[in-house]
Amino acid sequence: MEVKDFIGTCIDDGFAWKEGENEGVNGYFVGSEKYDTVTHFTPEAIENNEWPVLRKQVVQGRDVYHITRIVGYFSRIENWNKSKLGELKERHEGDYKVK
Repeated sequence: MEVKDFIGTCIDDGFAWKEGENEGVNGYFVGSEKYDTVTHFTPEAIENNEWPVLRKQVVQGRDVYHITRIVGYFSRIENWNKSKLGELKERHEGDYKVK
């Protein structure tokens, strides 16, 4: 993959990027706020790999669905609004010990 295509694909997929040096090696940092990750790629790594391989390095296995069970059914929570996520967090903080 060419570097310019790599940068365009990063932007299209919602990843932030910037050129920079890591341990004396020039390359590109790619970060994901959603997955809370940052990865450094050398130009050689970009040129020698396709996007799916590079994307896996950025995501670092954190692209899993989060599912919760409420009122007898399972629901994916990725598209929930802020209020609904707050309600879920409060449920997890409850005191459910048997006395």
